[in-house]
This record gives sequence, C-alpha cells and structure tokens, in this order.
Amino acid sequence: MNTKTIGIVVGIIVLALAAAILLLQVPETAPPTTTPTTTQPKTTTPTQTQQTTTTTAAACSWKLVGIYIASEDKVILGAPQPVQPPPGVKTPVIVSTDATQASQVVDIGVLQPLSGRLGSLGELARAAAELAAEDVNRYLTSINAPFRVRILADDTQADPAVALDKLKSLHAKNVRYFVVRTSGEVRQMKPYANENKLILISVSSTAPGLVTSTDYVFRLPPDDTKQAKALAAVLKSQGVKAVVVIHRNDDWGRGLANQLRSLLEGQMEVTVAAAYDPQKGEFSAEVSTLADKVSAAVSKYGADKVAVVAPGFAELQSIFLTAANYPVLSQVKWYGTDGSTGLKELTDPKVCQFATKVGGFVSTKFAPARSPYYQRVREYLLSKFGREPDAYAYNAYDAVWLIAYTILENGGDADTAKFFTKFPEVAASYFGASGLTRLNQNHDRDTADYELWALAGS
Repeated sequence: MNTKTIGIVVGIIVLALAAAILLLQVPETAPPTTTPTTTQPKTTTPTQTQQTTTTTAAACSWKLVGIYIASEDKVILGAPQPVQPPPGVKTPVIVSTDATQASQVVDIGVLQPLSGRLGSLGELARAAAELAAEDVNRYLTSINAPFRVRILADDTQADPAVALDKLKSLHAKNVRYFVVRTSGEVRQMKPYANENKLILISVSSTAPGLVTSTDYVFRLPPDDTKQAKALAAVLKSQGVKAVVVIHRNDDWGRGLANQLRSLLEGQMEVTVAAAYDPQKGEFSAEVSTLADKVSAAVSKYGADKVAVVAPGFAELQSIFLTAANYPVLSQVKWYGTDGSTGLKELTDPKVCQFATKVGGFVSTKFAPARSPYYQRVREYLLSKFGREPDAYAYNAYDAVWLIAYTILENGGDADTAKFFTKFPEVAASYFGASGLTRLNQNHDRDTADYELWALAGS
C-alpha cells in the first residue's frame, strides 16, 4: 500500500458512498507552514453551542474506510472480508422454536449508559443483549435446558459511582451476572464484584492493566496496548512527525495516551496538551492550550506533518465546536479512538462540519468478524435504530450467549465460583457475533484487528 496516499483514498471511498462529501473539500496534506499560525480564536467567544459558520451544514454519518491488520501491523483500505467460524467451535444457535418458561431463571444485569455521553452506544448494547436473550431462550427451550435467561437493564450514565450503586441494587435482588461497559465503571465495581463473587463481563473496557487473572471480570475487547498499535500504524502511514494529544483524564484516556507515547518514542514527537475532567461541560481552557501546542508543532514541522489525537466520548462534541474557533486546529488532521467511534452526537451537522475539515476524524475501533452472526445482530440494530451499530454492541450479544453456554457446561449450575473457573475455557472455543472470544491470562480478548471509521457528509 502506498501509505502517503491513504488520506486521498479514504476520501475517494467516502465519495463513492455519498454524493457530496465534505471530506473532499480538504486536500490530503496542507502546505508546510513556515511561521506559527495564530492560536487566537476567532473574534467570537468559544462556547459549547456556537455555530462557526453561516453556511448550512450538511448531514453526517460514520463510514467504514479501512482496517488495521494486527498480524501484519499494517493499514489497508476497504471493508473487512466475510468469514466463517473455524471448525469445532461453539456458535450461537438460531432456532425458530417458541421459548417456554423454565423452573430456573438466570438474571443478567445489563448495566450500560442509556443516557449522557455514551447513551447512544449503551442503548445499542442493551438491544443486542435483549436480542441474544431471545435467541438463547429459544435454543434453551429446544434442548430442554433447566433454565432461561432474563435481561434486567439499568442506566449507569457512564458514571462509575452510579454504576456501583446500580450493581449493588441489582445484587440485592440476587442478580449475579452483569454485562458492563467502561474502564472507569469496571474499576469502581471490581472490588465489590470480587468480594461477592459477581461476574462482570465488559463489552468495551480496554484500559491496560485494569484486570488480572484473579478478578471476577472478563473483558471481551482487547486492551488498549493493541489499539495503540493500530493508531500508531495509522499515524505512521500518514507521515506524521508530531502528535498533540487531548484526552479524558480517566483510566482509559490516560492509558491510551501513555501507550501511544511509548510506542511512538523515537519515531515522532508526542505532546500531551490537556487531560480534561470528563464531567465538565465546557473545555475552552483545554482547547486554547491545545491550539498553542499545535501551533508550535506546525511551526516546526508544517501542518501536513502534525496530528491531533483525541481519545474521548461525547464531550468531543463540545471540544470540536470550541476548536472550530481556532484556525490552526482546522489545518491539521484529527484522529479518534473507540470511545467516540459511532457516537450519534458527533454526527450533528455543526460538529461534522469541523470533523470533515480535519480529515474526517479517522478513528480506530475493535473489529468484529464479519460472520453470519455479525450480520444477524447488525441487521436487527439497523432496523431498530436506523444507524450503524458500534463494534461493542456485538460483544453484548456474545456476552449473553457465553453466560448461557458456561452455565450449560456446568450442568445448569449457575454458581458464580464454578462459572469463574469454567468461563475462559468456554470463551476460548466460542465464535459469535464479534468473532472468536479467546481470552488471555488477564481475562482480556487475546487479539483483534481494528476498523477505521470516519465522519463524512451525506
């Protein structure tokens, strides 16, 4: 692959998907800048909601533009190829039998952010888990299994303290299995889960080093040491010489920033401009500092060799709107990660107008295998929500099947201590909507490729 042309080809792919792509309004590389670009904002004061242009903004959506192949450590363009499960693995079994009741019910607490900064992703995970429960219960009926599963969903608001409260509340109702989400929430819930032998299966927690082999936590994505490699490969393929980072000041954001800096040491200059409080609603100070750091890098390397990396959640909506007031921040490419990929909030026309100026905000995300089980979940969520599901929704579907299969392997016994011992064995031989779920010694997914998604006008 000619790595120097990846930005152009990404634009061409998006053009084929939509007739009027704002992404193409910006060339692949900006001309080198020999003098520092001013970091002063436009004469209007940056705010969360300020419109930065009088031009009518176009509608926007996330488009798949490429994939990082981990085994080859390279970026290629286009969609992943369809795959079939390897021989000898367990898979979801889809039957048409009507589900019946059973004497035993295994409750599964689906604790996801259903509102707030990850609400548009949490609702996808909940729906995927509910679809899985329907499929599982039909299968359990068909084999005369002694139990059924039931989903009990609640809203964590992506707030670790709220997540712990909801965990305790459902535990008081004898719920012992949970499908959870972020690294911050996992860190908060883990001690209570370990103490009470509650099973936490995370669909999206990726902070390195958060989970060990003794924790009652299993994470279906790989940790961010692998995502950082994917992002580093993208940056190197673009010929970037300086990276300026603005990130959430939490386990996940710090972990990604540290991993990226470690990987790129000696290859390109990496500067952390700001680590922000994710609970804030306004980021003018952080964006001003970012503009200063970017301006210094542009003066040294030229705008075409500088990139902003922004690991964040839906607060990036506010950050983008504020950044649009600083001309220097529109001259460089921006890149994102799994925390924001697929967020509905970033498809807002005003937000997308900035995103397309900075190269589409190409972002990495764990790549589920494109199997018939993937297609089943994707089609269901597309019909329900009218938008492309994010990758972690497929993990939520698989989490429910893995719970059911592990209990079946234990003879229908839902004891969580026995589950803890058996689960890695079951996960190693299961291939579902997300692909093969084999875990490493720290209860994280062993390996995975990463998709590249970008925002584009439509």
